[in-house]
Amino acid sequence: MGLDFIKNYGGCRVEQYDAQFPFLEEETDEDLNQTPEKVDLDYEVKHRAIDWEPINLSTSPNWRPSNWHERPTHFIDGKDVGETVASVRSPSGQLVPIRLSQIGSITMRVENGECRRSFEVVERVVSMAVDLFPWTEVESFAAALQDNGFRLLPVRPPGGISSYDFETMRKRTQNRSNTEMEALEESAISHSGGEPTVIDGRLQPRMGGFDIDESPVFGVIKTQRQNYLHIKGIQVLYGLEAGQRTPVFTISRGWLPVVSWFVRLSGGGGGTPSTGIVRVEASKSWFEKYHKHNWDFVDKLSRTVYEYRCRECSYGRAAISLHPIVRAEESLGSLFQPLSILSNRFYRLTQL
Repeated sequence: MGLDFIKNYGGCRVEQYDAQFPFLEEETDEDLNQTPEKVDLDYEVKHRAIDWEPINLSTSPNWRPSNWHERPTHFIDGKDVGETVASVRSPSGQLVPIRLSQIGSITMRVENGECRRSFEVVERVVSMAVDLFPWTEVESFAAALQDNGFRLLPVRPPGGISSYDFETMRKRTQNRSNTEMEALEESAISHSGGEPTVIDGRLQPRMGGFDIDESPVFGVIKTQRQNYLHIKGIQVLYGLEAGQRTPVFTISRGWLPVVSWFVRLSGGGGGTPSTGIVRVEASKSWFEKYHKHNWDFVDKLSRTVYEYRCRECSYGRAAISLHPIVRAEESLGSLFQPLSILSNRFYRLTQL
């Protein structure tokens, strides 16, 4: 069947539109995959017998990350740019969205104050639910895509339960390509040779790329999607000045418990109370093996993150971004084709 798969199942183009809420009342994938988190907010304050309050970093004003042998030298970012370009009708009558994406990951190495690209990988992928179709036809379609520079990403619903809601299925294709992007980020981490590394985002989705007991890998989270703090902690968070941090706490979820804390990279300028705040995390097992109760290390890492803050006012998310990560994002973006060109190529191949 090959590329005729699309036409044979009533394929048609999908015009771009703003994402909608699911039409049907169903449990979301996030609900189905939710794992309870345990948070210990007393991890540092109990050991040091201090209150939950803003912490001034112990580094001297003349201290520089460039003189610190444990400073992060590798900065990793990933990118997933795509859209729903088509849909097909399954034998059981479900309307199945097809997402076309470019995904990639990149490593920027900081040497002598300069950012240099040391690793990159880019792929073109097609995401769709495949369990609704005969497997031999899916395999033939995947092989034909591979011959033309695309890789098929099978989308399998949590618990094996398919949805009839188009928006739910569309979101699953997006999640699938994003998960594959995280796998490419794991590849970038594994090429860092055990050097101290910063990832743009949480560690757990990329934990396959490093040894949680031995690797100095740190996540810097720009967008806070969950509150881990008590009321006092939120007051402290909002009261941080640029260069200050919160006490360290722990988050235990799934296979990777982490130590974590917030740092304010910038402040003022009429922003919201959380403007300029990022969350830093490291593997708890690694931290306790090499730096247990070493709050000086936390201060130095926080100071390093602060010194690497983005100072380009023209960049939209400068307040919560690190300069090497911004450079990585720009460099990776230059390797991507315009999505319109890629979409038109897909349409020609599938005769849509």
